[in-house]
Amino acid sequence: MEIHERLEVFYARLHAAPACATAEEALALVCRLTEEVEDEFCPIQRREPPPLESTGRLYAPRADSIRTMPDGTIRANARRHTIICRVDGSIVIVNKREPGIAFTKPGAIH
Repeated sequence: MEIHERLEVFYARLHAAPACATAEEALALVCRLTEEVEDEFCPIQRREPPPLESTGRLYAPRADSIRTMPDGTIRANARRHTIICRVDGSIVIVNKREPGIAFTKPGAIH
């Protein structure tokens, strides 16, 4: 399955998942679903630790690319996306190459 198709599966599963209540829970969901989709559909084997160069496989954000902001928001930088997990559990994924929001999900706490 091509990478854009796997991203669509990831977004569909993220959309269908129960809403998160915290930023930490939201980031954990994003990371878990990324790995699940890639393990299921990506023909490229996972490498540990995840490589710095592109291999054609998606990986959850590396620990050194995750920052907690003063307001509790978590920002994680991936190769082509910025993942924003807010304190209310909401998730926003911004595409770095094509300006705009690629995905949003409300949190459990409004």
